[in-house]
Amino acid sequence: MTFVIGDIHGEISKLNRLILNIHSIDDSAKLIFVGDYINKGENSKSVLDYLVTLKNSVFLMGNHEYYVLEYLKNGNYVDKLKKYAGTSTFYDFDMDLSTINEKLYFPYKIFFDNLKTYYITKNYFISHSGVKPSFAKKKLNTIPLKEFLFNRYDFFNYPHKIHGKIAIFGHTGFNYPYYDGVKIGIDTAAVYGINSPLTAYCLEEKFFLNSNNTTFALETLKRDRTPWINRKKPYRMEKK
Repeated sequence: MTFVIGDIHGEISKLNRLILNIHSIDDSAKLIFVGDYINKGENSKSVLDYLVTLKNSVFLMGNHEYYVLEYLKNGNYVDKLKKYAGTSTFYDFDMDLSTINEKLYFPYKIFFDNLKTYYITKNYFISHSGVKPSFAKKKLNTIPLKEFLFNRYDFFNYPHKIHGKIAIFGHTGFNYPYYDGVKIGIDTAAVYGINSPLTAYCLEEKFFLNSNNTTFALETLKRDRTPWINRKKPYRMEKK
């Protein structure tokens, strides 16, 4: 089986539970992660330490990894790093802006350097936030990386498949998975609420499984409304 896993954001306890739940079904499952491994949550260092041990896995880039790499290359996104990593990832790695190379990038260089932009199967197109609709019909390998990382409302309103495939994406946290017939959103806001789960989707069997060990079929999701979450502060950051 192949499972696509939503945004982790440092939630190592929820990640551990989800992987245990997946392995209880298929201990050799292939895992595809949609990015945003760090910032905001429980312990980003523990998440990276765990992910680099996983075999048979694909890791896509999220906008939070992009912030780190763009800061190191061009000095961009200082404000984003201070906002999202300042009370979480900086603490987890005992670092600040001046030591990101030494503490975060170099120890996980292979991981960061091999993050993929998107992943394609026979029936699915998988990326961090879909793709900007104005680029959706272009050859995927010609589209700038940034156009896969920051999409939200325009992408939700895009009524077509991506190159004939159903799009699976993270980036926007929902109360429960999103499905409109051509898109599946699997970020269930694990970092935003103590009871909000980390969710995976099984490509072959078309069902969801989360860190609370709840399973439900894709076709049971209602398509008449969007399951938004409130854009509130991540619950662990509220305590700091």
